Parts: sequence; structure tokens; C-alpha cells
Amino acid sequence: MSRQTAVPASGYRHNRQSRPQPQPQPDLFGSGLSNGAIGAPAWLELPAEARAALTSLMTQLILDHER
Repeated sequence: MSRQTAVPASGYRHNRQSRPQPQPQPDLFGSGLSNGAIGAPAWLELPAEARAALTSLMTQLILDHER
């Protein structure tokens, strides 16, 4: 006994124009400028120890989220 998947009359074409356009992703570390709106220091203004700690924490967060 074989199974067949029904194909819609219109085929499998998707109307791409009906999808909302994605927002451009901001460059978090590229400019090196402070974000004056929230008073956060630029990445390179942070001490090396703080950058290392944040990198480690973000890595762990990403790996934990993957599980």
C-alpha cells in the first residue's frame, strides 16, 4: 500500500510578497560607539576582564539555549 500526498491545484508556490520584510539586524559590536540612549559603554571601553566574562556568559547562554 503506497501513500500519496495531495498536491494543491496551485502547486507549491508561495507568495513571498505577503510575508512581512524582516527588520535589519543591528550590528552590536561593529561601530565601537557608546549607546547614549541607555548609557551603556562601548564594547572596547569595557575592561578586558569584563569583556572576557561577558563573552563566557553569552557563550554559555547560547549553548544552554541549544539544549
